[in-house]
Amino acid sequence: MDVCTNCGEELNPSSKFCPNCGSKVAIEQKNMPSTLETRIEIKKNRSKTRLLAGVGTLIGLMLAISVTLIVKDFSKPELKSNAAVTKTVDRAKDKDVEKKDQVSHETEQESSNPPSSEYILPASDKKVLGEADVANLTKGQLRIARNEIYARHGYVFQSEDLQTYFSSKSWYQQEPDFDGSLNEVEKENINFIKEREDSL
Repeated sequence: MDVCTNCGEELNPSSKFCPNCGSKVAIEQKNMPSTLETRIEIKKNRSKTRLLAGVGTLIGLMLAISVTLIVKDFSKPELKSNAAVTKTVDRAKDKDVEKKDQVSHETEQESSNPPSSEYILPASDKKVLGEADVANLTKGQLRIARNEIYARHGYVFQSEDLQTYFSSKSWYQQEPDFDGSLNEVEKENINFIKEREDSL
């Protein structure tokens, strides 16, 4: 009996195509002797092909995983470098220095004002506050700083602790007729301080 040269399947003498793999049977193939060695050799080749295909699939899978991990690593957002952070902080400090110079110039002109040490935020009625102005204040200090804006106008506090605190300041004079009117800077600062308080 003849054997298919493609897959090693036994063939009927009348077969024109292999019933296993569908390969066309060569005329010369029909005249080839069917030996056990030929069939074993073909089966070994088939096993090797399957093994190589499995190893190739495994290598391909490992490569795909490696590429995925590399792409994920590259897509992570980079943290700002120390130099960039320092530059940002330096700019903020420069702006703060400019603002402080302006405030100190204004306070020099108004020598009748009490010393700034009596206030938590000495210029909160004249300049819009920024993060740097409130960064080191506790929640309790922020509450006092917010109410300091009202106290400048002589607001009489219902809260006993606030009334006691502001009564101890030389600049505080009660104005029972104060209607709560504030300038735009004061309104903005009160909202800003309140947001900061709520975030703590």
